[in-house]
Amino acid sequence: MKVAQLISACLLITLCAAAQKKLPIDEWVNRLKDESKQQVAKHYSVYYDITKIDSTSKIKAATEIEAACAKGNKRLQLLGRSVKAKLFFYHLKEGDSLYAAQMKVCLNEAVEMEDPYLQAEFGRWYSEMLNSMNKYELAVQYAITSLRLHDYLGVENFAAVSIFYLWVGEALLVAGYPQDAIDHLRTGLKLADTLVKPFRFMYTYNNLGLAYRKLQKHDSAIYYFEKLQNYCIEINKPVWQEIAYKNRLPSFVALGMLDSAKMVDARLFEIAKASKEPDDLLIAYEMKGKIAMQENDHQTAIAALLKSAELNNGKNKELLNRVYEALAACYETMGQPEKAYPYLKLIRTYNDSVSLAREASNNRYVFVKAEYEKEQLALKRMTEEKSNAVNKRNIGIALLVLIAAIAIWWLNSRRKKAEQQQLQAAKELELFKHEIINKNSRIEELQASIEHQQHKQHDAQTIGELSRQMILTEADWQNFKSLFEKTYPSFFKLLREKAPGITEAEQRMAALLKIQLNTKQIAAMQGIGLDSVHKTRHRLRQRFGTGTTVELETIIAGI
Repeated sequence: MKVAQLISACLLITLCAAAQKKLPIDEWVNRLKDESKQQVAKHYSVYYDITKIDSTSKIKAATEIEAACAKGNKRLQLLGRSVKAKLFFYHLKEGDSLYAAQMKVCLNEAVEMEDPYLQAEFGRWYSEMLNSMNKYELAVQYAITSLRLHDYLGVENFAAVSIFYLWVGEALLVAGYPQDAIDHLRTGLKLADTLVKPFRFMYTYNNLGLAYRKLQKHDSAIYYFEKLQNYCIEINKPVWQEIAYKNRLPSFVALGMLDSAKMVDARLFEIAKASKEPDDLLIAYEMKGKIAMQENDHQTAIAALLKSAELNNGKNKELLNRVYEALAACYETMGQPEKAYPYLKLIRTYNDSVSLAREASNNRYVFVKAEYEKEQLALKRMTEEKSNAVNKRNIGIALLVLIAAIAIWWLNSRRKKAEQQQLQAAKELELFKHEIINKNSRIEELQASIEHQQHKQHDAQTIGELSRQMILTEADWQNFKSLFEKTYPSFFKLLREKAPGITEAEQRMAALLKIQLNTKQIAAMQGIGLDSVHKTRHRLRQRFGTGTTVELETIIAGI
């Protein structure tokens, strides 16, 4: 009892420790942020790491990665969603079209973003998902497009690209395109790295042999079947060694290599006795008949072929049709067309059905290809329209910015020019003010001189000069007003708004108070007495409702 409790406790502790183990989400997200040429390989490493943890942790990792990526830019968000879609497709609900649809959305968004790396990456993942859902024709279309991007961007920048080529080659072979299959399979072998496991090499050598055999290139077919056989001997795979051995037989017969064909056929009869594969014996009798035909032993050939047809009993129609073709040929060679006719009729019926099936398959493939190209064209057109709209918007913004810049430059130029003019006017006004002050001082000197002059003639000269200095001419006043308005552009307008009905004399008084002239200076500048200055200033105080000159000067200074 205690032992059982101890075991349970240990198990519980282990489970808790596993549950509390923190996943390296930040490290994975940083790998997803990579935008170098090797970015796809780093993205793949994230997925590969997650596949090695338990199912519960996989779901947690996918969810947390998506949440962490959601805080980044659009590209990172897209990567987070794609990782989750792939993980859930293969490890939560295998083959669920919902997650395949999510991957397709990611692929379309990558196309809109014009990001070739993401297009290549998501295109591969989506094609593999389609293949898992038995949508082979469409899977091949997406896969080929993705591989073109792999080549364009450099296959060295992608992880497990050789495996991708090998898979596409096999898919093309199944779809009935042996030459395209050969091209992709051979490229996959050239790029093969440590990620390619032995079983993929076996499949690839066998697929190449089958593809060449379909193209009637039997020398090449034998080469790859023998390569498969030697490889299986090297890695100790006896079952596949037998497959390679017997797959050579049709090519040996087709090339007339009868000694080799007889030896393989004899071995195939031995394999068939212990084999669970029913077709082995059918093929053994078929090949025995065809070997006998090439040796002109028609009786032996017919007996073997009839035995193959008897054992077949309609199970393998393709093989049975080959037997019928051989029987018809054998009877015609023997000059017995009446016996050949029933087989020719069966052959025609079979070929018609095969032709219809092949035509349907080809039509389906062409239709899928057309739909794919139509979809890609629509997506490209939409992307171009979006890009054009963005370009137009950017051009519009650029024009507005340019116009605004020109307007700002023009306004700044005018402002600077106005500031310079105002500054110059202020200097000139200040100079004018000093001239008035100096004139006032001269007047005071002349007045003092009059008091002390003893000669009348000199007195007359002094009085004349005094009168010329005291009286401000109209030209002087206009010059002063011009300088004043440049220095204080809005002064008179604001003054009239604050004191409606203000007289011209009061406006002059206000202007002189603005430049801080005292009573004597104001009187001297206007050529009037001090009493007149006091009266005008008093009326001005009444207009503004002030009791003192200081208050009036403060108001004037603020205008």
